[in-house]
Amino acid sequence: MSILIFCILRVIGILSSMSGKKFMDLSQLSGLTPLMQQYFDIRVQFNDALLLFQVGDFYELFFDDAQKASSFLGIALTKRGTFQNEPIPLCGFPVHVLDHYVTKLVKGGFKVALCQQLEQAVTGKMVTRGVTQVFTPGTLTSETLLDSKTSSYLFSFFPTKDSWGLLFSELLTSQIHATVLPVGGDRSLETELFRFLPDEVLLQAESGMGKFEDFFKQRGFFTTRHKLAIDQEQLDAVTAWSQQQFSGASCVELEKNPSLVSALALWHSYLVKNQKDAAQQFKEIHFYRPDEFLLLDPATQKNLDLVANNVDGSKKNSLLSCIDKSVTPMGSRMIRRWLLRPLVDRDAIVQRQDVVAFFIQHPALLHQLIILFEQFGDLQRIVGRIALQKSGIKDYVQLGTITGLIPKLYELLKNCPAVIVQHLLSTCIDFSALHDLLTAACYDGELQDMVIKQGFDAHLDSLREYVTQGDRKILELEAAEQKRTGINSLKIRQNSAHGYYIEITKAHADAVPAEYIRQQTLVGRERYTIPFLQQIQAQAQQAAFSIESYEKEVFQQVKDKVAACITPLRQLAEAICVTDALLGFARIAYDQGYVRPEFNATRDIIIQQGKHPVIGAQLVHQFIANDTFLTDEQSLWIVTGPNMGGKSTYLRQTALICILAQIGSFVPAAHASLPILDRVFTRIGAGDNLAEGKSTFLIEMEETAQICLQATKHSLVILDEVGRGTSTFDGLALAQAVVEYIYEVVQARCLFATHYHELTYLQDHYKGIVTYYADSKKTEQGILFLHKIVKGVARQSFGLEVAKLAQLPAPLLLRAHDLLKQFEHKDQGNTQLNFLPVQKKLPQDNQWEQKYHALSQTHNQQAGLIDTLKHIDCDNLSPKQAFDLLWQLQQESKKI
Repeated sequence: MSILIFCILRVIGILSSMSGKKFMDLSQLSGLTPLMQQYFDIRVQFNDALLLFQVGDFYELFFDDAQKASSFLGIALTKRGTFQNEPIPLCGFPVHVLDHYVTKLVKGGFKVALCQQLEQAVTGKMVTRGVTQVFTPGTLTSETLLDSKTSSYLFSFFPTKDSWGLLFSELLTSQIHATVLPVGGDRSLETELFRFLPDEVLLQAESGMGKFEDFFKQRGFFTTRHKLAIDQEQLDAVTAWSQQQFSGASCVELEKNPSLVSALALWHSYLVKNQKDAAQQFKEIHFYRPDEFLLLDPATQKNLDLVANNVDGSKKNSLLSCIDKSVTPMGSRMIRRWLLRPLVDRDAIVQRQDVVAFFIQHPALLHQLIILFEQFGDLQRIVGRIALQKSGIKDYVQLGTITGLIPKLYELLKNCPAVIVQHLLSTCIDFSALHDLLTAACYDGELQDMVIKQGFDAHLDSLREYVTQGDRKILELEAAEQKRTGINSLKIRQNSAHGYYIEITKAHADAVPAEYIRQQTLVGRERYTIPFLQQIQAQAQQAAFSIESYEKEVFQQVKDKVAACITPLRQLAEAICVTDALLGFARIAYDQGYVRPEFNATRDIIIQQGKHPVIGAQLVHQFIANDTFLTDEQSLWIVTGPNMGGKSTYLRQTALICILAQIGSFVPAAHASLPILDRVFTRIGAGDNLAEGKSTFLIEMEETAQICLQATKHSLVILDEVGRGTSTFDGLALAQAVVEYIYEVVQARCLFATHYHELTYLQDHYKGIVTYYADSKKTEQGILFLHKIVKGVARQSFGLEVAKLAQLPAPLLLRAHDLLKQFEHKDQGNTQLNFLPVQKKLPQDNQWEQKYHALSQTHNQQAGLIDTLKHIDCDNLSPKQAFDLLWQLQQESKKI
């Protein structure tokens, strides 16, 4: 008895908070209704998901599931019955709105188990129920649940004492990408995560995995702990399955990496539980090494706004949104994958460039392909859903249309010599039989309950004709009864509860024949039936059941024939989405005037008239283009200049042009000769991480450290304002040390933007370090940013001018101007600073503004005179030039 009491108390504790805890076996508890007994039996098997329990026309959630769902979805929380003398919390929604609420729950970070009634309800018998589908972020297939332009990956991670196994799978394309990392490679693991950006991270539910779960969660990833004992028996089982499923080469590669075998075992077990038939669709594993792609760490992806902007995390104003001109959703997903995994194989890059160049050279063909590809839709996911048996008639209708387009696609591209297009043509096999089958069989009209077209199957047509005859009999019976009874308003109607019935208003109750059998009384009318109507009802029900059953058989035969073509259809879809992605590259290159970059054997980064792809597209002709010449003679640029002068834009555009080149795209420049980079690093901007107790400066130093440790002489390094997060002298010392280390030790190509003008003197000590600055011009109205990068050193940073543009209070600006003059005098040996009380109120007139403007003009004029004196070439100055210069300086000084 004491054990039972303990179990009851434990249940109450679980019901109050189920997160991360497992249900005990509740099937033995007494006092449960049959429905609750069935609920608990099923619930214990899916203790990490919200259980949607079908009860008639509703999906219901109980206990803590109900509390969570009602709060998140904003639906009413009610009660039904009691459990252990406590009310059972309940919420629910109708069956027909399932997609709407499941979409919300999954996007909100919940896993959802769908428990459906597996048979028709019969009075006096408990309906059999079972979980038919589990919705988890990494195993979704529905169009409503997936972003059409983003791939959805399930990531299985398994660490062993010797290595870490990484396995990324995409359900609808049945692709697996696998690699191995050394133990302790946190930064490498982070890089691989951000290459794929998985929707779900799968971990073993064993002790010792908590630190990895924290690692993934801190970086914003959804994690799942799956219980599976990885013992020798389990490994042998997954090895045997792999040998049946994958090629011999893949199996040999797996044998070399035990951590990958364990990751595969974990993945297989999880998939069998949640998507039972999905594992059988995976036929190959793509093994890769991390260095086969250009390394772009998370900070670089974020700083460069590659696939999402740095403001709100959306695609707006990202590089992806700018260059994605593909026609189909699958083409968009391919471009996104390429952006996160740029190539380092020159030949593979050139193959993509060849296709882009061919399309640009044939604009009429380009236009025809755009029109054609618009009809292909999302062939990849259509085929994926069909393969997983998650498709509806709509998918088969679309597939029938698409297979009919293949001959035209072949005709348009048959003269293209590019290797990638030739591969596409090789996948354009004869799908005419499949096209004929689908267009003849699949109903594409608006009737919701019809799947097979009229005329496809003679027996099905005869059954439907029988139903049509039954409808005619009803109309004939209605007319006959109206005539026999003299009640012209008599109607024969139908509903799902009572079938056919005769409806008569109460005003004609006296005229109702005695043989009419009353079925139901309503306000103002009565419903009846007669034996002949019941006979028609029985025949109609039998015919409808026969049609439904036989139509399923016919449709299954069609499905079986399509299933036999899944592999060639997958190959076709993959080739089309690659071609569509390159079509998108050609469109933007044609529209924006991009050029084909060359790849040199040196490490020179030579860009003439380069533009930032996103900002350049927005400003069009107003954008100021700039050159870049990172060579052995000037391998590290120190870039100075005013705030808002365009330094950060220039730094970013250089990195973006290099990345675009290595995904096979043309680039926004007049000319580009580039090396094949192995890594691109950026350290731009500031931000803290309070959750991990990291300050802005600590994060800055961590990112800088990774650059110094991981960059090579084949890398591009972009650094902006290193050292600004600490004191002036500490920051200056660190900044100079970083510059020297990158130049002498790492030897990477580097753009280093800074406001530490002291660093510009490094060009006098290192022959490969040069100085450039963002040019600007002082006018009477204030500073004019020219956004042009020119050789030399900026005179000043114009911080006060930018502060004025931001409309800081005039007294504050005046005080800052006064302090600036004092600081400048202090640098010249004057150690006394004038501390004055702050003016709290601004006078009514504009004397503060006038005074600030006057002082600002004076200061700028003085700075201009000093700058002129600094640049006088006394050794080559003629007497006449000296006289003219002296006269000019005198005139300028009179204005001060």
